[in-house]
Amino acid sequence: MTNRTLIVLAGTFLILSVLALVGQRNQEPASMVTNLLFSGLLEELNSIELIELAERGNTVVTTLNLSTDGWTVTERSGYPADTQKINRMLLTLAEARILEEKTSRPEWHDRLGVESIEREDAGGLGIRLVGSDLPVNVIVGDSAGDNQVYVRKADQTQSYLIDRDPEAGRSPTDWLDTEILSISTNRIQQVKLQHPDGETLTIFKNDSDQSNFTVSDIPESRELQYESIANTIGSTLSGLSLQDVELHDSFEEDITIAEFRTFDGLILIVESIRQDDEGWVALNLDHDDLNSFANEEVVSDVSSSAEMEVLELGQKLNGWKYRIPTYQFNQLTRRMDDLLRPLPDDS
Repeated sequence: MTNRTLIVLAGTFLILSVLALVGQRNQEPASMVTNLLFSGLLEELNSIELIELAERGNTVVTTLNLSTDGWTVTERSGYPADTQKINRMLLTLAEARILEEKTSRPEWHDRLGVESIEREDAGGLGIRLVGSDLPVNVIVGDSAGDNQVYVRKADQTQSYLIDRDPEAGRSPTDWLDTEILSISTNRIQQVKLQHPDGETLTIFKNDSDQSNFTVSDIPESRELQYESIANTIGSTLSGLSLQDVELHDSFEEDITIAEFRTFDGLILIVESIRQDDEGWVALNLDHDDLNSFANEEVVSDVSSSAEMEVLELGQKLNGWKYRIPTYQFNQLTRRMDDLLRPLPDDS
């Protein structure tokens, strides 16, 4: 076989390969596209100032508003929202790509969960972004697995399968900033729990290096179930979180009061009450006069620091009551019996 023949055969093979590839692409469904769902939205994200989430009957269930203090949840009296969660949803919408065009027939929209939000039996979630020059009003429908979901722009009949899920919660509580406060356990010097019936439980540390909290006034016939059992009480404020929040003036019923004192002078008063089988708390703050310090300059510095912390936390906590997880509420309402066991029988 001559070189000329080999060159001709190679050229023929290359042409056939290209034609085969073109033919293969022509056979792919025309609906398989990779366009952005909202072209240009990424550049408009900083302009978004209002997010509305609506369900069946076009009922707005959650309103997220951007103010000078950040994102807030309107349905919870303007309580701070989870900014990271909001940013994640916005970025997901801005980067979402269309994987496949689905039905454009309105009578089939409910098969994908993208029927009109106006319907009383609508299953999707409407997301409307306000503030940018690019109007965004989309219905997020059923999941298709692998983080893919069906969507439809509210003013169009065409529906799509997109490559990512905005994971937009439907309830106002899904969007709250859940951290109430976080006070490191090694700062806690003493906790005193006072129950409405007069029972008092006090735990303390002599210094911050002490491993376990000491329990005061243990009856002679009893002992701790284990040495570190009181540490769960002392660490309650290290990650106190909320499940819901409401405006608050005062509790009218009998409450349990937990007083937390830190080594550096901070005082946190936690009022706890069970309402409708749910644990609610309200917090108040103060600071010690720090008379235990001999050095006046140290007293001034520490007191100033504590006062600043009181002011900053007070701006966040004052005027609110929080529904907290059961396991945290239980630590704020513990009794002496919860920590003790009878002494072993020597006989």
